[in-house]
Amino acid sequence: MTFDSESGERLRSAWRRFQEELPPEPGAVRPVILRSWERCRRMGIDVDNPAKRVLEGRELERALAGNSELIGVSRAIMERIYAPLSGSGSFITLSDNRGVVLFALWDTSESYPIPHIAPGYLAAESSSGTNAIGTCLVEKAPVETLAEEHYCRAFHGWFCSAAPIFDAGDRVTGVLNVTLPASSRHQHTGGMMASVAYAISEQMRLRAMLREQEAMLEILDEGVIMLDESARIRSMNRKARVMLRIGDSPTGRGLGEIIRSPDIMRVLMAENGQFRDQEAMLRLEGGGTLYCMLSLSHVPSAHGRVVTLRPTRHVKESAARVTGAKAVYTFDHIIGDSPAMRETVELARLAARGSATMLILGESGTGKELFAQAVHNGGPRAEGPFVVVNCGALPRDLVQSELFGYDEGAFTGASRLGKPGKFELADNGTIFLDEIGEMPLEAQVSLLRLLQNGEVTRVGGKHSRQVSVRVIAATNRNLEEAVRQQEFREDLFYRLNVFTLSVPSLREREGDIELLCDCFLRKFARVLGRSIPRLSEGVRERLRAYPWPGNVRELENTLERMIHMAGDADIIDEPLLPSKILRSPERSGERRNVRGGLLSVQEKETLLRALRESRGNLRAAARLLGISRSGLYVKLRRFGIVADDFR
Repeated sequence: MTFDSESGERLRSAWRRFQEELPPEPGAVRPVILRSWERCRRMGIDVDNPAKRVLEGRELERALAGNSELIGVSRAIMERIYAPLSGSGSFITLSDNRGVVLFALWDTSESYPIPHIAPGYLAAESSSGTNAIGTCLVEKAPVETLAEEHYCRAFHGWFCSAAPIFDAGDRVTGVLNVTLPASSRHQHTGGMMASVAYAISEQMRLRAMLREQEAMLEILDEGVIMLDESARIRSMNRKARVMLRIGDSPTGRGLGEIIRSPDIMRVLMAENGQFRDQEAMLRLEGGGTLYCMLSLSHVPSAHGRVVTLRPTRHVKESAARVTGAKAVYTFDHIIGDSPAMRETVELARLAARGSATMLILGESGTGKELFAQAVHNGGPRAEGPFVVVNCGALPRDLVQSELFGYDEGAFTGASRLGKPGKFELADNGTIFLDEIGEMPLEAQVSLLRLLQNGEVTRVGGKHSRQVSVRVIAATNRNLEEAVRQQEFREDLFYRLNVFTLSVPSLREREGDIELLCDCFLRKFARVLGRSIPRLSEGVRERLRAYPWPGNVRELENTLERMIHMAGDADIIDEPLLPSKILRSPERSGERRNVRGGLLSVQEKETLLRALRESRGNLRAAARLLGISRSGLYVKLRRFGIVADDFR
């Protein structure tokens, strides 16, 4: 905006003509000013006696409180830019989005009239006519008003330069204005005010982003710590403060003052360190410890890093993901209507009600894990993790670390933060130790200690951790014989043998083969997207006659093979049977018959001989037979034998 004596005279003439309701000389008044004059005329503003509305008392207090952040951000910046202007008879004001003056700076030693600068004064066009603040609010852009460009006569001796301040939503939230005598006007004032207002707007946007960030961090169910490059805390959400047991805001403190674990701090501050979900034990400044999942990521643009802490319950919840197993089967999935199977299911349901250690015995392929999952899902720990460990598949030198975990530096190649073992992952749930008879003796010692004390000590660790785990073990070995051969600890055997469940072989489950065949045919037909085929009577006879050394698993594999080979055929006939089943004698006279078949007769005679030798002592008889007492009960009921007859 250029201004000289000639243009000043043209402006004064234009202002007088406008007040006389005559059209101003073309080009004498800038369009932005002329639009404002017209608005003021429509509002009936008195050029010599404007309304001069002022907010006072509680109304002003509410305005100040509602704009406290705007005032806080602007005040320091305003004080810096006012310092070089303080002797020029100028003043700076901050107004809200209504034009109410919130804060002002001026040289109180000067004795000159000070219009519309006191906090509470309304500088809107509706109150003060055309002025930089009010017109800026309407135009939403920087505005300068000089001398007679002001609508009201009282402001003709002043020059004002105002710029809008925007919030994070690009809405005008305030106006920054400088006022000085018209004779002191400087052509660069407008650029300076626009730059300062932009800086305040950016500060407001940044604060809004930080509030959003903090709000997002607070709703997370994990602790978040933002660090600078020197490991000093920039921010920390409430979850992290609770986990680390910090009362006051720790901003500015070194993280090493709070986490007193030098090894972990070295990992966190490593130049290129970055990891996710590493289990760690943190020693805290108050003397306590925190077990958590630790993650670290870098923020290169901010020259810092972010540390997250997840409670250990997330470790337990992710146990199925970590171990690749979870309990999906219930008692409803167990198929069988034979007396032996009904008895076994009844005993398993009884065992599921408690949390006692359990030993499941049975031949390979009988479904021991199926029963373990059903017991877990039918008991009080159903919502907890279910972790499966095949003791026979673990390398002997890694059994200890897999089951009980290890601490940092326990062996070459160990994770820098250590690793939880399967028992820690199963905390508040169930661990299924399959093939327990294959567990090395040194691991048996640690397992016995866990069963006695409920504590886990990691390999290379000095501290024990309390865990609550139900142990279900399974084996197809004769553990009593293994104890006699000194391949299994006797004290561990009795610890595991609190509740023994013997899963019957398929040979002992009269009638269940038919049910299982129908179930498997439906299952595989659904997978293949075809109709369910029918087994010929010859096939059914062969399947009933076969002794099934691989039990249910072998039967399932046989049915899957035959339905694939059958193609679209509606009937599966004998040529599709595996050769080993075709070679097996049909045994019409030798076929299993619980009441009179040769196998049953031999089994009954063996039971009677064991009872006679033990004089009706069931524990001794079970030991002679190499089976559990619950398995002996099943067989006695099946053959109608009364143990008391031998005492």
